[in-house]
Amino acid sequence: MKNKGRESSEFLRPQHSLYISEPLRASMELGSLALYSSWLDLAPQGDGHAVMVIPGFTADGRSTKILRDYICRLGYSVSCWRQGVNLGVRKDLFDGAMAVLNELFERHDGRVSIVGQSLGGIYAREMAKSRPEKVRQVISLGSPFNDPGGVRSNVSELYKLFNPEKSPKSAQSRSIQWNPQLAPSVPTTAIYSKSDGVCHWRSCIQHGGGHDRLENIEVAVSHIGMVVNAQVFYVVADRLAQDQERWRPFNSGE
Repeated sequence: MKNKGRESSEFLRPQHSLYISEPLRASMELGSLALYSSWLDLAPQGDGHAVMVIPGFTADGRSTKILRDYICRLGYSVSCWRQGVNLGVRKDLFDGAMAVLNELFERHDGRVSIVGQSLGGIYAREMAKSRPEKVRQVISLGSPFNDPGGVRSNVSELYKLFNPEKSPKSAQSRSIQWNPQLAPSVPTTAIYSKSDGVCHWRSCIQHGGGHDRLENIEVAVSHIGMVVNAQVFYVVADRLAQDQERWRPFNSGE
């Protein structure tokens, strides 16, 4: 399931057929989730540490509720990002999410794991870079951190609509000065899919990094379905259960 990836900026947008089939495929993945409930119950149980889940572009906490409910059922203390709809790279959203991270860190007296879908995963990575001492690990779900401009995404025009170049929101976005391609210093897992119809899979994998606790894990899933897919759920459960002092790569054969 893993793919080390090769560094390349020469990739196109996902095929149009993959893009237009996203809603149907995600609906099928959601519909089949109950069939895997017994298997998902076999996933490692949690230790109670705090987990923060960040939604993708144009989505809010409702989009991640099923995933959060599953993580909670495993025994973790789960929180949404509490910032409403994720409309882009916004300083106010980032500052609000950081406030939630600080609150969770203080309340649970320990580092927080952050799971983010798509743009939410980019937020998660940048939050971990900003406060690595407060973040246990980062798990991104189909997050195009190797395409910071979003030009190889099938929703790039929609992103520009919500974030026009001359708008105050865009100006504050530029002031953040993120470097999405740089990995956080904490354990970081990038979950990606070659059947992603929104972001090209090569934009969602980590190319090298400054430490040995980075990995890319391939799943067979739609982009939208990342938060309702049994395979993704199991991988997330496995990663959250890792002892961070004795971290080991994911093994799909276990």
